[in-house]
Amino acid sequence: MKYLFLLLYVCVADYCFAAAPDTIHIHFGLDKDELRNTEKALLDGMVYEDSINDRKEILIVGYTDYLGSQEYNIGLSERRAKAIYRHLVSLNIPPENIKMVIGKGEIARNQPQNGGYATDRRVDVIISDKKKNNTSIAKTPESVPPATTAGKKLTDINVGQSIRLKNINFLMGRHVLTQSSTPTLEDLFKTLQDNPTLKIQIEGHVCCVPLSAYDAEDEDTFEPKLSENRAKYIFDYLVSKGIEKSRMQYKGFGRSKPLIYPETTPQDEDQNRRVEIRVIEK
Repeated sequence: MKYLFLLLYVCVADYCFAAAPDTIHIHFGLDKDELRNTEKALLDGMVYEDSINDRKEILIVGYTDYLGSQEYNIGLSERRAKAIYRHLVSLNIPPENIKMVIGKGEIARNQPQNGGYATDRRVDVIISDKKKNNTSIAKTPESVPPATTAGKKLTDINVGQSIRLKNINFLMGRHVLTQSSTPTLEDLFKTLQDNPTLKIQIEGHVCCVPLSAYDAEDEDTFEPKLSENRAKYIFDYLVSKGIEKSRMQYKGFGRSKPLIYPETTPQDEDQNRRVEIRVIEK
């Protein structure tokens, strides 16, 4: 009977199981940290269909809406993540395959609404193939020269080359910069101001998502284009300072051009999580 129910569920919701998704959103009730039967059936079905198995690595990230205090929401998001963990383990998913179980608290919203946002009361289950033991450096296509080594200035490099911006830090999962990044942006602005013929492309890159997922989700806009939105943030900042739009382009490369793959350390992740400035005209 159990398998008949699962089979029927898969047939009704075949869009969920046609191919193993990179991220599954498991939703919870208001102020609840217990899995509902429908959400249990979703996870059960994915295990039954082998979309989640012992050959996969899993990250579990919990969230809440903005209702409640920050401290309370962190705890609630953690309890939700742990509920997913316990259920997957009960389905014989090896605990060692679950690489992360965290709660990130509330998702920031610029426009509050009565009762909060139901879509924010969720846990993201991120699935990827197990990493291989060998580490290799991802090559950049020959038509796109790699970023220059540290120490060079934007004005020193040739057209087509790029420089990685140091000390550019975004809030986790968002396209908003931290205050510590302001000096670097000011340096970039002054370089463009002092070199009026210089034209650039601002390029965003992300880490920590499967290579099959082109980009990460932006928690501010709920769009799968975090790298593009981060590049646009810098573009908009420079425009607000008086740099002409015609001198700049922006583009998000998502996860498509990692410097290091697979990422096995936080340092690897930092290398891939970056913004580069490419010279397109001097």
